[in-house]
Amino acid sequence: MDTSNHFSPEAPTIRPPSEWRSILVRVTRGCQWNRCRFCGIYPHLGVNKFSIRTTDDIKRDIDYHYARRPNADSVFLGDADPLQAGLSQFTEITRYIHSLFKPARLTCYARSSTLDRLGEKNIKKLGQTGLTRIHIGLESGNKEILQFQRKGQSPAMVKRISCWLKRANIEISFYVLLGLGGQDHWQEHIVSTADIINDTIPNFIRLRRLWLYNDATGIAGTEPPLMACVRDKTFTPQTPEGTVLELQLLLDQLDPIDSYLTCDHSNNYVRVSGNLQEDIEQMRTEVDIFLALPEKERLAYYHRQAII
Repeated sequence: MDTSNHFSPEAPTIRPPSEWRSILVRVTRGCQWNRCRFCGIYPHLGVNKFSIRTTDDIKRDIDYHYARRPNADSVFLGDADPLQAGLSQFTEITRYIHSLFKPARLTCYARSSTLDRLGEKNIKKLGQTGLTRIHIGLESGNKEILQFQRKGQSPAMVKRISCWLKRANIEISFYVLLGLGGQDHWQEHIVSTADIINDTIPNFIRLRRLWLYNDATGIAGTEPPLMACVRDKTFTPQTPEGTVLELQLLLDQLDPIDSYLTCDHSNNYVRVSGNLQEDIEQMRTEVDIFLALPEKERLAYYHRQAII
């Protein structure tokens, strides 16, 4: 066990906000898919190639964390899709973590397509070896929007793997991107997304606003491929108020299911949170109150938030 002051463990490039207190363990580097039009965040952050770390290196990092936080009760595995390391290596890592920490929560990101290729039998193994939650980029429940954005998954696939995860007792945390349908397809985007959430009843629904960054926004580096579609006018970005209207429509379309919805990222213009069974009416009211503000006040608020 290397606890040298000269050793520095690798950390995932990105982690969910909900994992801010977790031990962060990097299994893979970057995103193996790396084709989504709306993303490109790993190249933007300097991770241009996908790679898989060795088990020995990963265990060395885990040992380092254990020496410093032996009582940590949550661990997150990154980067974008650490299951690309393969079932054998991944489950060896999860078993090793449980042999040391005994965490109440062990989570990771995963692509729906990766889970679909694993199949129900292997997803059951993930649950048996200690994985408790998977963060999945649903993004949209609309087939055409997913195809345009090159997400590499379908609504049917998401429904299928959601059933498998539930049977394996692995929690599902969906991410939804407000604005992903642009100004032209926002209603289809939201209605279809609500449909798939109502059908699958994930444990968590986490909302984000589509972020189109480039040099003009003051964020230097590789831009998302979707910016080319903005320039050639095949995609018209949603307005700030449009994303709030999307949130309003989503809440109107969702059933009072046992799921926790949260706008847990600072780039959301309106942030609501709560269990849909207990708090959906209160969340709807909060959005309605915001939209009832004078237009001048709303526009000033959007302008203040524009840099986020």
